[in-house]
Amino acid sequence: MRAFAIGSMCMALLVVGCTSDHWRAKTVESASNETSQVFAIDSAPFGSTLKVEKYRLSNGLKIILLEDRSAPVFAYHTWFNVGSRNERDGITGIAHLFEHLMFKETKNSKDGEFQRLLEEQGGRINAATYMDWTFYRESLPKEAFPMIPKLEANRMKNMILNDLQVNSEREVVANERRFRTDDSPSGSMYEALYKTAFTLHPYHWPVIGWMKDIESISTKDCLNFYSMYYAPNNATVVVVGDVQKTQVLMAINEAYGKIPASKIAPYNPPTEPKQTQERRVHLQKPIPAEKIIISYKIPNSLHTDYPALEVAHSILFNGRSSRLYRRLVTDTQIAGEAGGWVNQVKDPGLYIIDISMQPNRKATEAEKIVSEELQRLAMEEVPVKELEKAKNRLETSFWQNLKTVDDKAQAFGFYETVANDYRQLFNEVPSYQKITASDIARVAKTYFRPEARTIVEAKPDKGSDS
Repeated sequence: MRAFAIGSMCMALLVVGCTSDHWRAKTVESASNETSQVFAIDSAPFGSTLKVEKYRLSNGLKIILLEDRSAPVFAYHTWFNVGSRNERDGITGIAHLFEHLMFKETKNSKDGEFQRLLEEQGGRINAATYMDWTFYRESLPKEAFPMIPKLEANRMKNMILNDLQVNSEREVVANERRFRTDDSPSGSMYEALYKTAFTLHPYHWPVIGWMKDIESISTKDCLNFYSMYYAPNNATVVVVGDVQKTQVLMAINEAYGKIPASKIAPYNPPTEPKQTQERRVHLQKPIPAEKIIISYKIPNSLHTDYPALEVAHSILFNGRSSRLYRRLVTDTQIAGEAGGWVNQVKDPGLYIIDISMQPNRKATEAEKIVSEELQRLAMEEVPVKELEKAKNRLETSFWQNLKTVDDKAQAFGFYETVANDYRQLFNEVPSYQKITASDIARVAKTYFRPEARTIVEAKPDKGSDS
């Protein structure tokens, strides 16, 4: 999988597709024998014995469920279809700030009680915010399931948002920004990269936000954000593990069913203009050796060229024998580290190459080698054996990233949020298998063009050891 990894599961998943027919809406009986609206949407086989099922409540909350009793644990994820992509100038960073606020006080629980209750049950909790999404995750022993839907529904509906809460977390986030961006050579380079590569699209600003906005976001801004985006019709609950379907659906419907849907205004971010010339940023940072980030504009993750770009990246960087890793790190030893990734996002993003040079070596040396290898991809067909090796490495990574119930929940939540269909997960490995050598040459010619790249270079400042 591109954004996640997948574990040792039955290989039948590679050849078993998802069901395409939708079930008719049906109901689930609640614990009090009252009929509640839980609509069965679709299902898909998962391996040789398991099945993923998707449901929706009347208020729009989506539920993805996989009963997997291979271990007495479960994962419970809540994915919200909101990230820095949904922000605007003046409130950049509010999605990430809200991730922090969601662990604070509610009308029914004191500050810190959420974490305490889960930790008492032996649970693991975390959360993350990115450009296109925000999600909250828990993994616990199966006996703890009945308490989780109530806790999560409570903070979806009953957060206390006042100046005290907002100002407290504002300072936490400001310190996080200082540590991860302002005082981090790598963090500041990536901020410069996206700021330069995107001029109109909201991928332009960092997920953590500009400091001026972090310092000025108001409680009213937070209340408006909460009421619009933290609503059942903007969320997907994913449950994977040793659970019983009827119990899960009843508990979720009872906890969330009466939360009203919000009115979410249609959102179409501005289209990024076509880049027609190279953009370059030069920085000086407290680093021991030069560092360079090279990026190219690429289409979004649902584009038909996306799988070929993933395979091209695997040829370049996946494994010690890959083309660019071998030339930069193994053979010439001009770089200490070299890698990259293909952005898997809703809108057109970036292919990123990140290289840390050895002391006294120039980033321009690495840039020349990168250009040579990208040109080679465009002009020479990749040998069959090398192409198959790159595909096999991608497939191995895919399976390695589905080892745990938490991994599986994350994969389903990601695809349901970014691709609007968790079943896109099942298309990933087959999409790699279809890629040909001519596909690799075509995408290299199309996207790895000098005028479509943005480069950020950092050199050691005068106070750094070299």
